[in-house]
Amino acid sequence: MLKGFRFRVVPSGVREVRRKTLRATVLENARRKAAAVARRHSGVWILAADTMISFRGRLHGKPATRAAAERLLRSLAGRTHRLATGVVLQRGGERIERCVISRVTLRKDAPVRKILAHQDPTGFAGGYAIRPQNDPLVERVAGSVTNVIGLPMEVVRPLLRSLIHSSRH
Repeated sequence: MLKGFRFRVVPSGVREVRRKTLRATVLENARRKAAAVARRHSGVWILAADTMISFRGRLHGKPATRAAAERLLRSLAGRTHRLATGVVLQRGGERIERCVISRVTLRKDAPVRKILAHQDPTGFAGGYAIRPQNDPLVERVAGSVTNVIGLPMEVVRPLLRSLIHSSRH
């Protein structure tokens, strides 16, 4: 998704926290990740993000096990949940924050076991990752599809371009 941008992946090592709302949670976790990496890499822009879902008043991050992912996906089948990504760009004391929320409806008859056999659900918020087209799990996305794929590029790309442009002047 970040094709065309030079970057290096640096794990933050930060333990994620939960706040009262989906928005507050993903922004706080992205802030913590950005701050941790910024302390080790001063003078450069750090892009950090955190994604979670909210369903029936509960926040869900990455499931701990395949069985937990299967239970969650079965409970989401045929229903709509919210998926949010908090994005933070930080350099020293400068920080830019955004939160993008998409509404995702999973197929009622999704082949959950087959999907889980081909991907590790413990690496994804809500236990799933989607394909840009013809996804067997997702019926509909209202809002940013790239947010659900992994990073809300409609927000990230212009921010990165503006930072690159401003650093040249």
